Amino acid sequence: MTLTEEQIAQLDVVEQTCFHGSWTKEMLIEELINPLSVLTVRERGGNIVGFALGRVVADEGELYQIAVLPEYRREHLGTELLTELHSLMCGRGAESCFLEVRSKNAPARALYERMGYEMISTRKSYYPDDDAAIYKIVLTT
Repeated sequence: MTLTEEQIAQLDVVEQTCFHGSWTKEMLIEELINPLSVLTVRERGGNIVGFALGRVVADEGELYQIAVLPEYRREHLGTELLTELHSLMCGRGAESCFLEVRSKNAPARALYERMGYEMISTRKSYYPDDDAAIYKIVLTT
């Protein structure tokens, strides 16, 4: 997916709003130009309001970020983004997808579990203030 400067700026706004700058704009651009990266977006009124970003290496996908602006949540955009990201990953040969999420992030964990992810591990103190729950899903083509 080739993005314009405006679309990159919109992605950065979503990232900053949802994650308070866990990734800088430069980090985002660096990932977007990586040929292993997979991106899907949702737009409203011509503006990006959500995205899912991951990477496929060999037969494994990894979800790096999924974000939806607060005013567009509860519209099933997260489900749509993950479904499309999984499809894109399968198209690149991924047979499974992994992710890490804050253990205290109940809404995200509920989404992942509804989508069929299973928690497989915990990384203690992965975040400065929380553990990471590691999830995996087997992708179907």
